[in-house]
Amino acid sequence: MGNYSRLFFLIIILFLAVFMLLNPQETVNAASSGFKLWFSIIVPALLPFFILAELLVNLGVPRILGILLEPIMRPLFNLPGCSSLVVVMGFTSGFPVGAILSKKLYDEKMISGEEISRLVSFTNNCSPLFIIGAVGVGMFGSPFLGYILALSHYLSNLIVGMFWGLRAKKPLRNISRLPLSQELSQALAEARENYYGPGKLLSDAIKNSLNNILAIAGFIILFSVITQMFSFWGIIDLLALFILKIFSIFNLSYELIYGWLMGLFEITIGARAITATSPANILPQLLAVSSILAWSGLSIIAQVMSIVVGTPVKLSFYLYSRLMQMFLSIFITTAAYKLLATGQQSVLSFSLPYYKALYSFDAWGISIACLWVCFLLLVFMLVASLWPQKILKK
Repeated sequence: MGNYSRLFFLIIILFLAVFMLLNPQETVNAASSGFKLWFSIIVPALLPFFILAELLVNLGVPRILGILLEPIMRPLFNLPGCSSLVVVMGFTSGFPVGAILSKKLYDEKMISGEEISRLVSFTNNCSPLFIIGAVGVGMFGSPFLGYILALSHYLSNLIVGMFWGLRAKKPLRNISRLPLSQELSQALAEARENYYGPGKLLSDAIKNSLNNILAIAGFIILFSVITQMFSFWGIIDLLALFILKIFSIFNLSYELIYGWLMGLFEITIGARAITATSPANILPQLLAVSSILAWSGLSIIAQVMSIVVGTPVKLSFYLYSRLMQMFLSIFITTAAYKLLATGQQSVLSFSLPYYKALYSFDAWGISIACLWVCFLLLVFMLVASLWPQKILKK
């Protein structure tokens, strides 16, 4: 399989080089569009979370949470307590914070190879800012639809994590476990030994975060050009016509299928193409966007796999998890729309360009609110784990 994958990758690169030579203007336009997407959405939505995640890990917070939240994480996901930070940050920030934190825990030998595979499979999500602001308000013109998409996106990924937790082997109980106070004392002592002052911590966090955010820019620009290449040469058009004939019984539109295929490469491009159509029923559009949000696009998948390189995380396992989430999100979106949108004549209220929607929707305010949600979730989990200590020991 390694030789075949390298051959496939080489063919794509050669085609891309030919496209760039023959169509320089199309290449520049696609790259510019990808850069605007990165600058207007990714930087304000993710950079604060990147810096915060780096600081929390370097301060030893995952080790402390690992001791306190073990009673919560084991029953839910069959994962160690330290992974709680990855789960909370992954669900309140966006791609690829979950992969970055998972890799750090694995490098620190806080989680095993099997555990990082399961952890990465469900902690990489679209940010609430992107789903509600860019997609809901900016593309659909309705925050209501943004909330439905967010509900289906996060709930389906939680189900994926719980499913893999049930399938995984239960770890052996550590009978010689130290008392809670002693474990916390050891963790705090290790954190003090590894503390090098606020200046170095901030400097390292900002440097690493900027490196990650710049790497994401490269992936987005590259896949914007690749998507434009497939579109300009008519490959996506042929695939759309082929799928349209196969699934003609569902009465889907060509524009919807075309946008969905674009979304398999890059989320934002596909979502914009899907929402640009004007169907009589909004539900097919909503389901198409929900499925590509769950899939996350080859651009995001490439980002995640580049971050976890050198770990036991397999691409096949990650793709299988994305397919599971796609089907779950379609089911949940259908149920939520039929239940919540009943009696509404029109869910569309206003429309803004997706990049302006973030700022009209107070992008920084939503990012801060997500950080508060992250903090409150951790507090809630701490209270839930410490409260029934006597029951859990029985």
